[in-house]
Amino acid sequence: MKPIITFIMVFLCTFVALAQTETPDTIDAKELNEVVVEAKLQRTSATVSTYIPTKRQRNAAQNGPELLNHMAIPQLGLVSGNSVTTNSGQKVDLYIDYVPASEQDLNGMRMADVKKVEYFDFPTDPRFQGSQHVVNFIMQKYEYGGYVKAYANEFFIANSGQLNLFSKLQYKRMTYDIGVGSWYSANDHKSQSTIETYRLPQLDGSIKTFERISEPDYAKTRQQSYWPTFKATYNTDNITMVNTLGANFFRSPKQNTAGSVHFIPADYPSMEYTNEQDNHSNSITYSGNWNFIFPKGNSLSFNPYYSYAHTTQHTLYSEVGGSTFANGAKDDSHRATAKLRFIHDFGKYGSVTGILNGTLLSNRTSYSGTSDASDRLTTYRVGPGAFYNFKTEKFNGLIGGGFNYDHSKLGDTSEHSTQPWMDLSIQYGFNSKNSISLEFHHATWTLASSYRSTAVIQSNPLFSYTGNPDVSPYKSFDASLRYVLIPNNKFNFAAFCNGALITNRYAFVYQATPDGILRTIQQKGMGDYSSLIYGVQGTARLFNNSLMINGQIAHSIVQNGSPFDWTRNKVLWYLQAFYYTGGWNFGLQYQSPQDYCDGYVNGAWIKNKSAYTAIVGWGNSKWSLKGTLTNPFRWNWHASSSETTSANYDVSTKYYNTNYHCYVLVSATYTFGFGKKVQRGNEATQQMGTASSILK
Repeated sequence: MKPIITFIMVFLCTFVALAQTETPDTIDAKELNEVVVEAKLQRTSATVSTYIPTKRQRNAAQNGPELLNHMAIPQLGLVSGNSVTTNSGQKVDLYIDYVPASEQDLNGMRMADVKKVEYFDFPTDPRFQGSQHVVNFIMQKYEYGGYVKAYANEFFIANSGQLNLFSKLQYKRMTYDIGVGSWYSANDHKSQSTIETYRLPQLDGSIKTFERISEPDYAKTRQQSYWPTFKATYNTDNITMVNTLGANFFRSPKQNTAGSVHFIPADYPSMEYTNEQDNHSNSITYSGNWNFIFPKGNSLSFNPYYSYAHTTQHTLYSEVGGSTFANGAKDDSHRATAKLRFIHDFGKYGSVTGILNGTLLSNRTSYSGTSDASDRLTTYRVGPGAFYNFKTEKFNGLIGGGFNYDHSKLGDTSEHSTQPWMDLSIQYGFNSKNSISLEFHHATWTLASSYRSTAVIQSNPLFSYTGNPDVSPYKSFDASLRYVLIPNNKFNFAAFCNGALITNRYAFVYQATPDGILRTIQQKGMGDYSSLIYGVQGTARLFNNSLMINGQIAHSIVQNGSPFDWTRNKVLWYLQAFYYTGGWNFGLQYQSPQDYCDGYVNGAWIKNKSAYTAIVGWGNSKWSLKGTLTNPFRWNWHASSSETTSANYDVSTKYYNTNYHCYVLVSATYTFGFGKKVQRGNEATQQMGTASSILK
């Protein structure tokens, strides 16, 4: 504005001076209109979609996922907590300056330092470690200095909260990060009621059918978590080395419920029950991200990872005047992975990437109580492969493949297989305003260690469960199509479709005897699992970007083959709006009930309630304060329901918790910086250990 005003003033003064001379001016004077140049905040291409957050959006967000919600990126669905997916529900991996980011990294970001957000499908950059869908936050670079950032929130009524503290110190080529944090939950409403239908064969050839109804009237849960993390980063123009060491200490001393059990018809006596649980887990984790750029278009990335976790778990189920079932488990889990990627760029002829992935899992699990057993499982995977990528100004194509060799040993039983995998991605950018992408992916997946357990755990007098040491990795196929339109800063639109198929799958099977049900896992004869989702999403920014309205509607169809044999479908939609004025922001969100299948192993169809939220916040480059009121008119603790049907056993479950009850969230962040151009972002992260293999 100032250069334009100065130019106009100089022009007018010159014109007046000339008009006062005796010599007539032969050039007609014309009034100049003010010219406003608007920066382009969003663009798409065949390789990447780039979005520039506004100052209002950065001040309104307290962490990375919140910023994504305010930006309403058309490739992403509604961000819930720290869960980020594409608009068709596929997982999105989050990075900060090309380094993987976890929940605490995202909480520790300083929003004022986010320069832009990039979205990739099947990126070829080796720093993304082969991720299929990526959001990468690009942060402001600084010369030297450091900062301290505090982040705290409290869920009133829901009774949980966290406090995190981050600090960063950068000197020359080195950056050091230290993070510590804690989380707690004191919940007196977490329980579930069940209606189980048993169809048990009798010795005379008849089928005995009855219902077992369990209803809770007391619940108490106490949980705490503590984590420290240290990160060191070395960065030059050609070398980046990030090493992170962290630990996590989780305590859940009480997960207790009590209630009553009765039967229809009343062939068994009614009784009171108590169920007491406690769970503890300690873990340590190391992760490395090493990237090297060599001359003549060569680059190399290496990503080592190791974690160890020790988990103990105890459960005591008692029926007053009846049976008691005590179950204990201890687990020591090790997980080590390594990813090696070498890329050579041929210039206009494209690039070739060679990869080698390795995974080693080791679980030592012992059970006591209703099952006195010990599982010793070792699994490793080696997966070589290669990609070819060719791109022009408007076209970006990638094709790759390889195979995974899997070997696992449980006790004296060994299993091994070699299976191929394939990736195909085609992206075309018509211009900076619209693009289209097509993807296909096929792979086999290692199975959870607990699914191969031989222990038989009895949870109540009529129900027990076990694993199957003979199950093998399943196969998956998925394809997606997406069109993105970004005509200007005010609007964006996306249409999407994704289909997935799982074959050679394993699933829960409920085997019936005269005495009850044994839930086991079988693979042979199991039907396929498939899903399809399609829909549209749109965003409008009005009144000079003061008002943002974003919404999506989609149709989901799931088919779950034998042994469950059902097909379900659901229309899903959400709508959100944000209004910004000065340093204040106000928001409204509504999400329809989110019905879905609880994985390909379980035949349960989950029905969640809708959620509606009002948000008010204030922020600047240092402070951010926010208050959230969720579900203000819902004061019952029933959050969701699930139904499972099979030949011998059905179960209908109601889950009670704070997820969809009315609650108030109050949160605040403050960042204190020192030095010259303090670098913020990519903070130390909470490190989670290897998941235990305890049978569930």
